Amino acid sequence: MSSPVLIAIIAGGVVLLVVMVIVLARGKKSGGQRQCPGCGRVMMAGWTRCMFCGWQPQPRLEFMTGPLAGQVWPLSGEVTTIGSVAGNSIVLSDPAVSRKHVGIRFTGTLFEVADLGSTNGIYVNGHKMPQKQLVSGDLLRVGNTEFVFRQD
Repeated sequence: MSSPVLIAIIAGGVVLLVVMVIVLARGKKSGGQRQCPGCGRVMMAGWTRCMFCGWQPQPRLEFMTGPLAGQVWPLSGEVTTIGSVAGNSIVLSDPAVSRKHVGIRFTGTLFEVADLGSTNGIYVNGHKMPQKQLVSGDLLRVGNTEFVFRQD
């Protein structure tokens, strides 16, 4: 084999090796770490807030259908009530929603949803249930209104 051909093969192999290392480095899992949306620093998986800037996820309800479709409501109090009359934290002008339909309670670390004696009940991920501990991504339906619970 001539020298130019041998040099080209070696150079091609080196380029291929460098590309493989870059691809593997980008695809490597971060070991349960994630990036803080506030400051961009690396957060450990168990952190509920960033130890550098103090950012923490804002629990919220993202309305998909119904009179509040497209709106996002932060869950800031200890208890959030949803119903069809004034006095609730969130008022839904939906004929299938009871006056005081559902409550969402924050227990310090967890969120729990409970039916407050409504006529039509509450559905979580398609199942009718009187109460449930919420996890981020749960789809809730109250009357003809659907919304997603987010905590990330």
